[in-house]
Amino acid sequence: MPKRVLVVDDDENTRRFLTVALEENGYETVTAEDGDDGLKKVQESPPDLILLDVMMPKKTGFTLFKQLRKTEEYKDIPVIMLTGVAGALEEDEERAEGDTMESPFDSLRDTLSKAITKMREEGLVKPEVFIDKPIDPEDLIEAVRGLIG
Repeated sequence: MPKRVLVVDDDENTRRFLTVALEENGYETVTAEDGDDGLKKVQESPPDLILLDVMMPKKTGFTLFKQLRKTEEYKDIPVIMLTGVAGALEEDEERAEGDTMESPFDSLRDTLSKAITKMREEGLVKPEVFIDKPIDPEDLIEAVRGLIG
């Protein structure tokens, strides 16, 4: 029986892309379009792994992650967080080489850093893996295999 992966992302194209990459490598996928829908899918049938977008409407990836880690029956489900922020940060830093202007991504970087710090203070471990968008399918599958085989 194949391992089940829940893909939670508000972007339909990303959900399709991840579904194809996972299914071509023998995984069963279930998708959700936001954090609320993702929580519902976990409650219906807990997956072996969750791919979770950081930035989503209704319920962010960090909010869902914290809920899962605080719930006894879901706290051990491995989570890979997907973010477009790190790649955007790198691009922004390359463009601003030598420039002392504040990056438009500085506040977002600070927000993510604070969210991770708050999770640690609450006794929650951070997600097992962060993967930057655009997602390299080989890197994704390597991370998934490393976590659930």
